[in-house]
Amino acid sequence: MRDSGVITEIKGKTAVVSVDKKAECAGCGLCLFKEGTNKAEFYAKNTAGAKVGDTVIIERSDSGKFLGVVLAFFVPLILIGLAVLINYLFIKNEIFILVLSVAFIAVWYAILAFLDKKLKNIGACNSRIVSVITPDNTDNSDTKE
Repeated sequence: MRDSGVITEIKGKTAVVSVDKKAECAGCGLCLFKEGTNKAEFYAKNTAGAKVGDTVIIERSDSGKFLGVVLAFFVPLILIGLAVLINYLFIKNEIFILVLSVAFIAVWYAILAFLDKKLKNIGACNSRIVSVITPDNTDNSDTKE
């Protein structure tokens, strides 16, 4: 997926790109747009040599979406199943299904919050700048496709 945005900060070989929310993003909720905001910041590899204030085209990998869905939705479902299994094998009291499920999911999301900073460095989760849009509305395409 490609988006355009403005570079707000450079950190070594990584740029922070502020991207405007598109109409297609309204009901999805899978990316970084917080409710009530119209902008999100993406970390992108600065392969085009862009500078702060430049308008750029960034390319986001689709494989990172699948990883995000698995980590945010499928793992909690597995944890709920594990809570049910533990309850019926050992505890045998239905109220503990809820207690164990909430506890497992809370711990999982705490782990995800910690890992989120680490996952940004994995290639599948990163974006990269593919071109810089010049003021005359042409772009300097990166040929490293």
